[in-house]
Amino acid sequence: MMIKRSRYTTILSLSLLIPSMLLSMLPATAQTVKPRSTIAPPVKVSLKFAVPKKGAPRSTAGGASRGSCLRGGIQPASKRLTAVMPSTRLGLTFAERPSFFVYVPQSPAQTAGFLLLSDDDTEVVYETTFALPSQAGIVRFDLPENAPALQVGKQYHWFVTTLCDATSGLSGSPTVEGWVERSTPNGSLTKALQKTLPGNRPALYAEAGIWHETLSTLADLQRQYPQNSKFLKDWREALQSVGLTTVASEPLVDCCKVKP
Repeated sequence: MMIKRSRYTTILSLSLLIPSMLLSMLPATAQTVKPRSTIAPPVKVSLKFAVPKKGAPRSTAGGASRGSCLRGGIQPASKRLTAVMPSTRLGLTFAERPSFFVYVPQSPAQTAGFLLLSDDDTEVVYETTFALPSQAGIVRFDLPENAPALQVGKQYHWFVTTLCDATSGLSGSPTVEGWVERSTPNGSLTKALQKTLPGNRPALYAEAGIWHETLSTLADLQRQYPQNSKFLKDWREALQSVGLTTVASEPLVDCCKVKP
């Protein structure tokens, strides 16, 4: 028996067929809709160091003395021995044995002395000498394993002196000083450091006001990736953000081997 199709059935069939025909006529690329990413691309910002709201332990001289190491008498401020430190002269660290950075100008001195004292300057915590490079630049001195570990919450007074010769002694040699205090990271910073790629860790240290790790991680990255200009740019921005513009463009030079 043949069943006649009603007008309603015919219209319904056409209404279902036409969208299918139109969809098949569309380009293949139009049929696939890719989801839009919800993660915005990172925005590069300047690496600015957040100086902790903690005053210096005492008024320090800073700068460099007018010793006989300086060729031609008194040199411009940009060419003097300079502690690479914020203006407060206090740097925070998480390390038991942190790294110290000093700009050393061109001079006849071949040796420098490092002195670490207690907070009241009555106790010598560590003392040594190390060889200086012939090239002017920023040198890095890592507190060695045989030095006592810094205690958390305690401040230490440190000095670097470029030794001109055996006869002039410390009194005639340029000296710079600074303060260091060891602290412990809070839980949120610890988790952030663990999850962050090494190249982004200096920014976390800078934001937290941890000076010594900001510089040491940037120095490590420059050595590991010398072709990556980002780390050199971050280094210079960190120094400029604390007023060290005069030495921000000075090179990092290999140093410093402790003398036996």
